[in-house]
Amino acid sequence: MASSRKKRKAKSSRRQRAAAATAELPADTGDIKQGTIAKFMRKRTQLVGFETGLNKHTQYVIEFLDNAVDALESWWWKTKKHPRLQEHLDPAIVEEVRAKLEPSLYDSIALSKKLEKEIREGKDVEFPTRPKETLEEKVKAFRKFLVPFRALIKKNEPFAVIQLTEVMMPDLVPLDNDEGLRVYEFTCFDNGVGMVASDFEKYGIYLASSKSEKLRQTRGSQGFGAPSAFSDAQNTTGKPIFAITKRFTASRAIVADFFTTTANTKQYEAGPVEMDLPFEHGTYIRLYYLNIQYRRGYADTYAQMASLLNSHVTIIFIDPYGEIHIYPRRVNQFPKEPKYAQPHPASIRIGEFQDLLRESQEKTLGSFLTKAFCRISTNKARQIIEAANKELGRKKLPKLSLRTPIDSLSKIEVELLYKAFSSQDYLAPPTDTVVPVGEEVFEQTIRMAYEPDFVTAVTRKPTSGKGLSFAVEVCIAYGGKIPPATSATQVLWRFVNRVPKLRDNSDCATWKACASVNWRNYKVQTFDNGIPRGPLMVFIHVCGAYVHVMFKGQSKQALAEDEVLLREIKLALEDAGRRFRRFITRRETARRKAKRAGILAMYADQFAQSLVNIVNTAKGKQLFDPETVAGRLRDAITGYETRHDVVETEAEVAGSDLVADIPLGEPEAVEADIREGE
Repeated sequence: MASSRKKRKAKSSRRQRAAAATAELPADTGDIKQGTIAKFMRKRTQLVGFETGLNKHTQYVIEFLDNAVDALESWWWKTKKHPRLQEHLDPAIVEEVRAKLEPSLYDSIALSKKLEKEIREGKDVEFPTRPKETLEEKVKAFRKFLVPFRALIKKNEPFAVIQLTEVMMPDLVPLDNDEGLRVYEFTCFDNGVGMVASDFEKYGIYLASSKSEKLRQTRGSQGFGAPSAFSDAQNTTGKPIFAITKRFTASRAIVADFFTTTANTKQYEAGPVEMDLPFEHGTYIRLYYLNIQYRRGYADTYAQMASLLNSHVTIIFIDPYGEIHIYPRRVNQFPKEPKYAQPHPASIRIGEFQDLLRESQEKTLGSFLTKAFCRISTNKARQIIEAANKELGRKKLPKLSLRTPIDSLSKIEVELLYKAFSSQDYLAPPTDTVVPVGEEVFEQTIRMAYEPDFVTAVTRKPTSGKGLSFAVEVCIAYGGKIPPATSATQVLWRFVNRVPKLRDNSDCATWKACASVNWRNYKVQTFDNGIPRGPLMVFIHVCGAYVHVMFKGQSKQALAEDEVLLREIKLALEDAGRRFRRFITRRETARRKAKRAGILAMYADQFAQSLVNIVNTAKGKQLFDPETVAGRLRDAITGYETRHDVVETEAEVAGSDLVADIPLGEPEAVEADIREGE
């Protein structure tokens, strides 16, 4: 017994000691930790296109030029007092801006190569002095930056400036480093709408965007571009972002030097402070980033292409070679302001339906259905509820009505309501959310830029996909200043909501739709990948809020292959292709006629002499003069066109660089095209 009691006491003592030891251990907090979107994206800026390489320069230009044009359009739509703009930007102003810019510019890449060569030769190198990094010095540099653009600012001309300069920071990156990386100073200025203090506080924060809540035809949507650019700049150089902004309704500008943090906040190095500065409204950004050496054909090409479909603003791009690229405004009207796109019932899935119910500010079911979606009237809402009540009646559940509070709906009621909601037929979504460039403006812009021998634009009527409206526009230009293409990327230019897309070509729906067209039917040869070739350019523009849900990635370079989208692009290209074929046929027929007329004219003297000899000999006296007869023959030679001429023309130009080596098609179709061309 005593032994048993001892054992129990020892066992109890061990339990007490174990319990005491457990009580001393900290509570288990688990393994899952919550991060922030900023911390995630800070290390993954390549998801938005900021990977090291030649495309990184372009991505900076893309993000800030898009923001600048958006700001210019917002200013135009918001201001009540529009400036009086001439039909085109005055060439004298362009030359004035160029003349004032040139003295201060230099070839920064040539300078860095010269210094690098001297370093490798062992020479003493004196680096250019860097300006001080105080806020006052940066503001002073901004004032100096504005001087060449005073004529544009004074006339309230909508314009955006991008400047890239290779700078020497030997303490950060030596010039002769093995990786070949360079530091670049990036500057962007626009005289757009500007920001108020509360907007500026959110600027550069991930998912902070004026366009993230509702879908609209804009260049961006979610607020990843500028924050990722700021993250990349800070990651690679450790330098703060300098920004100045002034709202068009404000009297003073906001100035600040700041970092963005992994907590998705901003840390100010200086400011924000308000100042009086010599511009009416707009935003100025200056930052530094690390990348490989700049090369032509990337960022400069993007600026050039962006100017084509944004011809309502002036774009100025200054590259690291010190070259000034000015793309002046070509039209004096801004595009209409696009409307926000409400959700269409055809695009809503049950999870989204449940989210909309939870987030809705409406109290009753009827008001929720009619106000949360487009194309649902009160009668349609009543039909949805009646269809749901039939299912509820079979399950012997209470019926719903237009006045049913949405916060009282049970899970089964929501599911049956969605079943009735999704089984109804609805009108297509409204098309007033789509603002295309327009055939006339498209043709005018391309004609002014390239002076082609032929240009035609096709704007399809808006249609819908994924419950959102969109429109497709295409333009084909041939000849003029357009050189023969050596690659498919020189022929096909893709645009989405007026923004050029230069990367991920073969992965985009627009590229695949273009390659699927049988271009030989339109007398055009192709590259091996199916894209047309020759001295021509093909522009494809897809616009509408629809595109924001169709991008394949956050870099927004490619559209997914939607059946409706592919069909619309193909139909537009085929329409433009038929017009181009008629142009080629008429031109070759005219050339054929001119050739025949030339041959006849060449032998007119001999023919007239022979004819006069016969007639005069028969009459026995001089009745006709050979030169007079020859002159009349030449005046009468105009040529004529037959079906045989058309066939001969096709045979003659077969196998050329541009024209396909197959017949045009059925004779009746060709004759119809000729009649239409005449």
